[in-house]
Amino acid sequence: MVNVDPNATPLSPPLPVGKVFILESWGTPPDDTTVTFLASEPRTIVVRRGGPDNSLFARVTLPAGTVAPARGDSATVRVAIRPGAYGIELVTEDSVLVRGGAEVTFSYAIHFIAPDGARAVYGTDLRFERYLGIGRLEADSMLVFLDSWRPASDLLTARLTGPGRYLVAAPRAPPGFRAIVF
Repeated sequence: MVNVDPNATPLSPPLPVGKVFILESWGTPPDDTTVTFLASEPRTIVVRRGGPDNSLFARVTLPAGTVAPARGDSATVRVAIRPGAYGIELVTEDSVLVRGGAEVTFSYAIHFIAPDGARAVYGTDLRFERYLGIGRLEADSMLVFLDSWRPASDLLTARLTGPGRYLVAAPRAPPGFRAIVF
């Protein structure tokens, strides 16, 4: 018997962005956020939607030493938002994001919209949601899916691999539904 973590998203191969469903979002989009902090200290950047609900959109967690400043001891990180989609662009200004536990968590409980065609492919929103993963959009328009997991209902987390654009998406052709065996 194979044990499958029910909180993990089945990992999809890299796909052209045209071959994925990008999770859509409605409501007031969050504003871009820029934070300057001591690189030797941990930092959590909380990105909230605008009023009236001010709900959580994303949380970027940067453990101490994850961002290496080019000079001095302060690092600047900008989180830019993609209106209408669950995605961020992470920009490190005069700094380098190094691997070491940096993560992004998206919260999609309230503003989740399955894109056109997703229900026809997956059958239900729940099945579509099961295959959502976080991917990094590369320069060649390929979305490289990252190991993604759900720390709680309607939250999706992945480790950051560097600056760049990260999207919540699922393949347009799911790799087949697998049973979860405990």
